[in-house]
Amino acid sequence: MNMSKGLKQVKQGSKSRRQFRSGNGLFFQHWLPPLDLTDTYPDHWKYLSEGGATLVFSYAGPQDERFHNKVLRLGKNNTVVEDEDSLILFQTEVISRLVLQKHLAVLETVLLSSSWLESLSSLCKKSRPDWRTGDIDTNRTKGFLATNLVSSPISVEIKPKWSFLRPGLRTCRFCMHSSCRGWITSYCPLDLFSSSPARIKNALYALYDAWADGAASQNNFRLFADGRLMSPDDLLPALRGLGMLHSSILEEEGIRELVVETLLVSFMKSESLELLKTLKNLQRTLDGLGIEGLASLWDNVHSLDKTSFGGGFPQPTIDDWKFFVTEYLEPQGSSVPPQALSGETQLRYNILSYLLSATFKDCSMMIMLPGLLHESLPTSLFPSRITLIDLDPKRVERLQKWLEQDRNIMQEYIVSSQTKSAKRCVDVGEL
Repeated sequence: MNMSKGLKQVKQGSKSRRQFRSGNGLFFQHWLPPLDLTDTYPDHWKYLSEGGATLVFSYAGPQDERFHNKVLRLGKNNTVVEDEDSLILFQTEVISRLVLQKHLAVLETVLLSSSWLESLSSLCKKSRPDWRTGDIDTNRTKGFLATNLVSSPISVEIKPKWSFLRPGLRTCRFCMHSSCRGWITSYCPLDLFSSSPARIKNALYALYDAWADGAASQNNFRLFADGRLMSPDDLLPALRGLGMLHSSILEEEGIRELVVETLLVSFMKSESLELLKTLKNLQRTLDGLGIEGLASLWDNVHSLDKTSFGGGFPQPTIDDWKFFVTEYLEPQGSSVPPQALSGETQLRYNILSYLLSATFKDCSMMIMLPGLLHESLPTSLFPSRITLIDLDPKRVERLQKWLEQDRNIMQEYIVSSQTKSAKRCVDVGEL
């Protein structure tokens, strides 16, 4: 009996449950404790990339199958995040009910120590961009091993942001925010989510151009070659060194077109379009009231006690999230449909709904590619894989900050529109 066939791993609490499918289709379960990473040296792990709340490292030590095709993800000390076990449960018990498992990374809890983390933090300082903030949270005793999504010859990370127009507006949230922050970009998320080849290509060109112009702090586009994060200046020599460029491509403009055309082939695959459609639908339907509508509902419910927006509302538990997703997915089967809720019950439903929408608005897409397009490989056979990452639950205490930010963006954009014409973003169905 081949017990290794169909290996599958899921999580419960702080243990790993590995499921083995035998030849007759039966599952056998074996519980394993989390890996202890302190039996590796901190200098076995090299800095790969980071976001606002986490840093990511790849394994560079002696060959070890435990870390094959894995990266280490660690929390920062400048953010409040859930514990690692809760984050894994959030993905396996909540997110996986909304997004197909093939588009999600596999996560595994690992054990750490403060001294080990302090050494790693010191080692990686020179590799981090100057503009990044926060250090490794050395008080945490756990981290993640996750699927290495930059192990392919070419990998691209895209943070698509808000995919829809809010009622009554002609400009999308991202384009208003970009204008107010002075970002030099023509990228509009509505183009990426449009299902139109021409508009998706425009979005990809805009993302690439903003990256190539050095707009690193916008963080909407990152490119990896052979597992290494590329800067615009490094890309041409790196691709030449890896043998990924045709001899006729001598300048950056040729790479720009090749990267965009390669990504376009990936995005136009049916499963990629379906993922974009799913992500847009989740963002839109979970954000039914908008932050202003949610704040108004909060004020109505708390008209007597005058509690500040989000104040005293407990961070949802995994059971809260599971119950909410059941209501969201099966409203007709609920004893009281969401639209018929009132008072505190209605407020609670809409707070969880908005928080989950925020998770999907802030997630990133990792596109793994076997290389760049080549005339010898038909585009219909070009393999690629898209995975969603950064799907952590958002904190309730951020509601007030989001409300203030939204109001500031709207006010600044209205003022700026008096001196220059407002951009018109086109949602699907408006063409």
